[in-house]
Order: sequence, then C-alpha cells, then structure tokens
Amino acid sequence: MKNPILVPELRELLKKKKFAILKSFLEESHPKEIAEYLGMMRAEEIWRLLNQVDIYLRSDIFQYIDIDVQVEMVSGSMKKNVAELLTEMPPDDRADLFQHLQKNVADRLLLYLPIPERTDIIKLTSYREETAGAIMTTDCATLNENLTVEEAIRKIRKEAPSKETIYYIYVISDEEKLIGFVSLQKLILSRPRQKIGKIMKKEVIYAYTDDDQENTAQMIEEYDLIALPIVDRSERLAGIVTYDDAIDIIRDEETEDLEKLMAISGGVEEKSYLEVPAFVHFKKRAFWVIILAFFGLLTGLIVEAFQETLQALIILTFYIPLLNAAGGNTGSQSATVVLRSLTLNELDPGDLLKVLKKEFLISLGLSICLGLITFGRVYFFPGAGIPEAFTLMNVSLVIGISLTLQVLWSTIFGALIPLLATRLKVDPAVVSSPLLTTFVDMGGIVIYFTMAKLILGI
Repeated sequence: MKNPILVPELRELLKKKKFAILKSFLEESHPKEIAEYLGMMRAEEIWRLLNQVDIYLRSDIFQYIDIDVQVEMVSGSMKKNVAELLTEMPPDDRADLFQHLQKNVADRLLLYLPIPERTDIIKLTSYREETAGAIMTTDCATLNENLTVEEAIRKIRKEAPSKETIYYIYVISDEEKLIGFVSLQKLILSRPRQKIGKIMKKEVIYAYTDDDQENTAQMIEEYDLIALPIVDRSERLAGIVTYDDAIDIIRDEETEDLEKLMAISGGVEEKSYLEVPAFVHFKKRAFWVIILAFFGLLTGLIVEAFQETLQALIILTFYIPLLNAAGGNTGSQSATVVLRSLTLNELDPGDLLKVLKKEFLISLGLSICLGLITFGRVYFFPGAGIPEAFTLMNVSLVIGISLTLQVLWSTIFGALIPLLATRLKVDPAVVSSPLLTTFVDMGGIVIYFTMAKLILGI
C-alpha cells in the first residue's frame, strides 16, 4: 500500500541535495515499492531521483510506475534521459508505453532511439490488441543447431544480461524458423563437444502471433511453462510470452469476465478502485442497470395483469420473492458452470443437446426437492388465511408446482444463453447475467399465475 507520509521526506531530501541518502534508499528497497512512492510525485522530481542510480535499476523502477505517470515523464523530459531509459526497458513494456503515447510524441521519441530498438517497437505495436504478438517480448535467447554446447554456453554467457529469461533457449534454423529448444539445465549438464541439434527437444509447444492472448496464457498455465515461444505463420520465431505476463492476462480476463457477469461494461481498469473516478464507474455500470430496470418495469406490468388473481388470493404474493430467488440462484449456477467450461474450451456450441440433457437431469432433482419443501411449508404452515372458495391442497400445489417449473426453466435457460451467444459469436459473459436476471423473473411470474389460473380457476 502506498504511504504518502514518505513523499514529503523524499522531497525534503531532494531539496537539501542529500543524494547519498536517496541513492541508498533506491538501491535497498524493492523497485515496486519505490515506484509506488514515486508515482505520487511530480515528473521532474521522479527524474531527479532516478538519476541517482544506474540505468539498470532506473529501468527496473520505471517499469513499475503507473502507465499514466510514465507517459507524463517521457512526454516532457530531456532527450538523454528518455533515450537511455527506453533503450534499456524490456521490449514488451516499451511497446506498451508507446501504445499509450500520443502519435506526435511517439514519433518524436522514436527518433531518439537506436535503429534496432526503433524497429522492435514498430514491430510489436503493429500487432492487433489482445493477441499473443501484442504482449510478447522479443527479448529471448536463441541458438543455432550446429553450435557445440561449449560455443552455446559462451554465447549465452555473453547475451544473458540483456535477456528476460534464459531458462529456455530456443533453437532456430538459418531462416530463423523455430526447430527446437534446450533448457539451461540440459545445456550445462551436456558434454562440451556435443552439438545443440543432438540435445535439443524438437517437440515445441508454441503459439502464433495472431492467437488470442487468453488462449496463449492458458497454454502457459496448462503446460506449466516459464515462457512460451511465439511464431509467425511462416514458423519463424517472433518472441516469447513469459509466465508473469500470463498471470497478468489471466487476472485481467477473469476480472473482465466477472464484471461482465455482474453487468458492468467496459474494459478492465489499469488503476485501482479508489483511483478510478466515480464518473468512470458510473458509465461502466449505467447501461445494463437502465436496460434491466426497463425490463423490470415489464415484469411489473405482467404482475399488474394478474391483479385480480392476487386480490382473490393474497397468499400468492408472499411466495413471489421465493420464486424469483430460486430461479435466479439455479439459473446463475447453470450459466456459470457452462460459461466456465466454454472459457476452458471444454465445451463448444455443438454440445448444446448434451448440455441441455445434463442440466435437465440436474434441475429435475433440484426442482423436486425445492418443490416438495415449499409444498410442505404452505400446506402445514399456511400463515395467511385461505378463502373458502379454494382448498389448502390446491393452493399448496400451485406454489409447489410453480417453483418446480421455475427451477427447471431457469436452469435450462441459464445453460442455453452462453451456448447460443457463443454460436452467434457474441461474448457469452456480456449477455448471460442481464438476460438471465430479466427473463427468469418474467418467466417465473408467467408460470406462477398461469398455474394459479389452471389449478384454481382464477
């Protein structure tokens, strides 16, 4: 958690030019903790502090600073500060920063950079958002299959300081095509004169640059990888996605899915809850809240249409909340299970009939249990008086059967929504919760009063 008390002390040390103390503080604390403090300071103050340490630590700290502060820092700083920092930054973080810059600022900063870094930025920022290419880093270690182990170790020792990870070293052909990989452990334990082509593993798990970033992250999780190589459609190695990036993607995707299920629109915010303005939260929530309120009014009209039924038998009113709650709970369970299976690629729209059959059997058991419990509650403890025109048995049957049908309807509908949405190429997380809430309530009311008319004749 950020501690604003320390910020005035840092400013006071800067004012008094106590650079030795500041340097010691920056070198002894974790870069992330330092970045949290610096994020509450002005851009020129941050630059003065960062300039007290070497470029490597400076880059480590800068990576953890909030992206909007990074943008402010590089947009108005001196050429030398920015050029050194951007050159040392990891390629994926550097490309992400450039995607947040205004075009004129980005074009100006590109001129400060050496040609290799400039080319790398242009390449990484050209990939479509939310693809493997957009999140990968080009900072990976490679070897040629014709090198000996001894030659390979010398090469890795020379290149290691500039690489993000060297646990996996990828073997490429003269045409830069990915043909295998070797772990650092295997490399160290092999005989010096062995060829890399003899010790490498040829069965490589990889993803393409245009693959979805969520699927890429799931591959890293599924195969317990530290890094996943990314290739273009010609099988040439383009870069890697590391496990820490995969964790960020999975967390963001889960947050986004959770917000969609709760009828919150818009993308995942990079800032924390308290840092996001209230109006932004309002915009993300307002659309579906208004839509659901509109459908709620329609539900009210349905209830109003059965006004005479309610007046004739007031006890029916008491069980409307139970009816809606049971439908919402069972429908949400069904939708959540199916949506999760779709996300994990355990299901596809072609499994519709299999899913509906399974959910029907589940809902049948649930509906019978809840229906019998409710019937018993009404029959043995009616609470409100029953008019002489009706029997307690018939009233209990109306409420018990209605609840049974409501659970059946809600569970099957909850499973149906995400499958149909996927088939129609609509994000199932976006539509599942709003549609489920609305139509379960509306359907439940219709079922309830229809059963009252059929059994009680009102």
